[in-house]
Amino acid sequence: MPDMLDNANNTNNSNGSDEKSGFFDNIKNSKLGEKTGKFFEAFGRMMKHLFLPYREMIRGKGITRRWLFTTFSLLGTMLIAIFIISVSLINSFYYNNIQQIIEQRTSVMSEYFAQTAFNSYTAMNENDYRLSAQSFVEGFADKDKMELQFINGRGSTLVTSTGFEPPAGQPKPDYDAACKTGDHGTWNGYNENNEHVYAVSYILDLPNYKGYRAIRMIVSLEPTDDAVRSNIILIFVIMLVVLLFISLSSSYFIRSIVNPVKTITNIAGNIAGGDFSIRLEKQHDDEIGDLMDSINAMAAELALSENAKNDFISSVSHELRTPLTAIKGWSETVLMCGTEDEAMIKRGMGIIIKETERLSGLVEQLLDFSRMQSGRMVMNFQMLDIIAEIDDVVFMFAEKARTEDKRLTFYEPEQAIPVMGDRDKLKQVIIIVIDNAMKYSESGGEIYVYTSVENDMLTIGVRDHGCGIPADQLPKVKQKFYKANTAKGGFGIGLAVADEIIRKHNGEFVIDSVEGEGTNVSIILPVARQNSMIEIASPADKNSTESEGSDNE
Repeated sequence: MPDMLDNANNTNNSNGSDEKSGFFDNIKNSKLGEKTGKFFEAFGRMMKHLFLPYREMIRGKGITRRWLFTTFSLLGTMLIAIFIISVSLINSFYYNNIQQIIEQRTSVMSEYFAQTAFNSYTAMNENDYRLSAQSFVEGFADKDKMELQFINGRGSTLVTSTGFEPPAGQPKPDYDAACKTGDHGTWNGYNENNEHVYAVSYILDLPNYKGYRAIRMIVSLEPTDDAVRSNIILIFVIMLVVLLFISLSSSYFIRSIVNPVKTITNIAGNIAGGDFSIRLEKQHDDEIGDLMDSINAMAAELALSENAKNDFISSVSHELRTPLTAIKGWSETVLMCGTEDEAMIKRGMGIIIKETERLSGLVEQLLDFSRMQSGRMVMNFQMLDIIAEIDDVVFMFAEKARTEDKRLTFYEPEQAIPVMGDRDKLKQVIIIVIDNAMKYSESGGEIYVYTSVENDMLTIGVRDHGCGIPADQLPKVKQKFYKANTAKGGFGIGLAVADEIIRKHNGEFVIDSVEGEGTNVSIILPVARQNSMIEIASPADKNSTESEGSDNE
């Protein structure tokens, strides 16, 4: 018979397996199976595409790997802690509640049975105990949910709600514990059918009876195990969904940060290589977007500086070539004309000396600019009469103004104005300003040089009625290499050098201009203290002294 049953079971299992196999084969070959396969294939590609950057980032180095390690370490630790706590709470909720309910109900039932038996029998024998237990079990309403047993004094199961007598010698750990304590005992374990159960035994307090008669209640924990398992799986699935969501958001975040940073790095490398025309495309108005704007602005400034540098090199080449060409040409002319033509020799030597001085001035201007750029411009401060220096510069430009049919006027004050400064550097600034005024004034134009003192501050003004400077270019004219009018000669560094010199004198270099009306340049310097040890003669005294010197000669 067992062999036949086994064969029947094997046959049924085999048939069931074949039926299941055929069922899944039919699904696989159907349209639903094809769509399902395509779905999972697309899902797999998406997952691979999603997590491929993580594999590359983990293998790489830098902030991405550090960010991933820190984030997922913290996230993993939190999820594990939450999972452990959740499992513990679920177990505690389900199992503790069941245990409390079963223990409480068993206790109530034992007390009720003992009270009923005491009222029915003043002295209860084995048969009376059996009849009372049988009657109590028949009235038990929850036979389908739990098992109720009555145990006699010998530890054998006398009555059970299932109607089937348990196997002899079946262990009852809860009853053994109750016998030791004289009250009750519990047991959580697996029975002979490998079923997870919870059992509670209470010793019955019966009249005139010696021995441990007990009531025992057994409940299966398999449904509870299933509920606990389902909740744990649900929590696990929720955590996987949370992890997937965080991975998706992290992937988006990493790509939104790391990819632009990589792009910025590549663009910065191209800019470092000299490509100043390349620009970054701003996608988001955030810190990365601000960084892109800054790099684009830097590239634009570098492009302007590069163009200015090229223009400066071109200007330097042109400005230096002009006097050199004149010197070379007139040197050859003087050499060829011989000693007979003294007028030609004198004229040529004059031009050579003039162009040599011009060339020396250009070189000195370049040296000053180089010192300014490197921070090596040294000032030799001393007390001086700035009015006398202005007068010398105006006198120096007087012949040039007459030759170019321009009028240069200096409104000289009656008294000397002492300042503490570098004589040569301040004189250089005045030369730069007057030379620019002459350069940008048309024939017949007028240039005025004037001074004024207010609140111990001296203002040296140079006013012309030339072409003026456009309003959009006015803030840039003091920048190095910048030339508002490229048609005129010069390096584009004169005003930058002048501004630096005046700043080192604790003064201001201000340019006001209106296009088509002219330009006014103000050199503002602090007036020296009157208690200086150096005495500076007034212009009248200086003229008188010079006259006396001439008479003595």
